Amino acid sequence: MKDNILVLEAKQSNYEELREIFFTVRQNAFHWIEPEILKLSDFDESTKDELILVASIGDKIVGFVSIWVPDKFIHNLFILQDFQGKGIGTALVNEAIKRVGLPLTLKCVKSNTKALNYYKSHNWKIEKEEMSNEVLYYLMKYSNQS
Repeated sequence: MKDNILVLEAKQSNYEELREIFFTVRQNAFHWIEPEILKLSDFDESTKDELILVASIGDKIVGFVSIWVPDKFIHNLFILQDFQGKGIGTALVNEAIKRVGLPLTLKCVKSNTKALNYYKSHNWKIEKEEMSNEVLYYLMKYSNQS
């Protein structure tokens, strides 16, 4: 599967699909957010002024990463559920590294064990624990050092 993943910068024409991915994945995985408050337009607010890279397999967009470039901060990394565990997140992060460099940082909700396990298994390090909007997060850093 890894050889079939194409990662490119998002185009405006991708946004409808990206909104759907953002909405669907959050609805299924973000147990700390009430599902009824989620909106498709949340994608636009969450990625404003960020570099957005999309991962496609064939004609289908299967995931994306958005990066706040000035801080090399991954704000969003979302993969459709059926495509998780197939190297797509790694392909997106690798392309982000090529474009913005290291170190990269991100926040991961402490109770989001699936995402947390992914980051830990890919050598992301917990820098500190923070509370935001009554949710406990880890600030994590990737510098390509084990």
